[in-house]
Amino acid sequence: MMSRQAKCFVLVAVMLTLPVAASAQISRVQGMALQGDYIKDYSSIYSYPAQVPNVGNLIYAELGLASGFGLGGSATDRSMGAVLGNLWDGRLGTWAVHMREFTPQLGQGDLIFAQPAPSYGPYGTDPNTHTNESFDLMWGQKFGTTSFGLRVNRSFYRSESDIGGVATNLEFDVPSAIDPNLGRNILGVGAGVAFEMSPTTNLEGAVLFQNRTFINDDPTLPVDTEEDNPATYVVSARAMWQWQPNVMVVPVFKWYSYDLSIKDNLASTTEDNTLRGWQVGAAGNWTLGSNDLFVLGVTFAQNRVEQEGALFSSPLPGGSTEITEMLTPQLFGALETHVNNWLTLRVGANKGVVHSEKHENTTDTDKVSDSPFLMSLGAGLKVGTLQLDALLNNTFPHTLGYVVSGVPNVVFTKVSATYAF
Repeated sequence: MMSRQAKCFVLVAVMLTLPVAASAQISRVQGMALQGDYIKDYSSIYSYPAQVPNVGNLIYAELGLASGFGLGGSATDRSMGAVLGNLWDGRLGTWAVHMREFTPQLGQGDLIFAQPAPSYGPYGTDPNTHTNESFDLMWGQKFGTTSFGLRVNRSFYRSESDIGGVATNLEFDVPSAIDPNLGRNILGVGAGVAFEMSPTTNLEGAVLFQNRTFINDDPTLPVDTEEDNPATYVVSARAMWQWQPNVMVVPVFKWYSYDLSIKDNLASTTEDNTLRGWQVGAAGNWTLGSNDLFVLGVTFAQNRVEQEGALFSSPLPGGSTEITEMLTPQLFGALETHVNNWLTLRVGANKGVVHSEKHENTTDTDKVSDSPFLMSLGAGLKVGTLQLDALLNNTFPHTLGYVVSGVPNVVFTKVSATYAF
């Protein structure tokens, strides 16, 4: 039998004989520990629909996040889709369709590993846990130096019954929602526009709005609650300025709001809960050598929770609490290097230089300041006309995987595939 080292060398030798093609996807951005707004990548279409006609024709498959580190683990949060600009010879614009196992976070392409999304910080994450997405469709068209994009998506779950004269009506994602308020049904629309302001500067913006609703009417408990305000949205804007031939500067602005207020029809009361935030940042994209990339940036952000109930956990007693999270600033950096014509390696990190989280109510205050650190490793592999991108297990540089070391850990925690044509 061949040794583990011999198997590894044979695998590398076979890969070297394969033809190559270039592309990238969500796992590329996550492998660099970046927010996708700050670099050029086709995954930006989820935040900026105007990019749909600019990314070319492609078919992708998100093969999911490994749910365990054992060799017999499974994958979840999978999806498949396509961006097609050649339908009807392009006369009707570019169309994109996305088929997902789970509903993604607001303005993102996945649910579980969408971090940071839509912003940095623990409270910059979409609190909704609805996983039952029905469809996500996009359309885009380019007119000279201006591009437009539209998006519509829906996630819906309903359970109705009338057994023994007891009628129940549940309209939220029951399997995934611990709190029905966090498993709301979604109907979303979005629009974006991009301008080529000059030969060296592009400017684009987008608005994504979602109507998020739920009904929890179960007289057997008894419970009769629903949303008090369904509005959720994110406003995004960025520019790409080619400052020097090898340096592109990308400033970004975001404002987002989740209304999670609840109406109790039995008690005739309401509970106001909101999560809002903003972000202002900029990054430099340096082209190194022929095609390598170094990204260095900084962002300032705030996430603010105002809740009358105990929707978000807090060390303070009682439910009515204000939580303010500040990042002043957050640094991030990443390196993407093409080792050869079929292998790309990535490493990225972000650091909350000054990060604080403050909880306060009418009588008590609790504040913690720290400097959180996050690091990711990634790899890209070109196999024929297929581009594979993956998140590496953080232990891989130390063990080189099971084939070499015998340590029973998966090498890749997430894998994506793209076929560009």
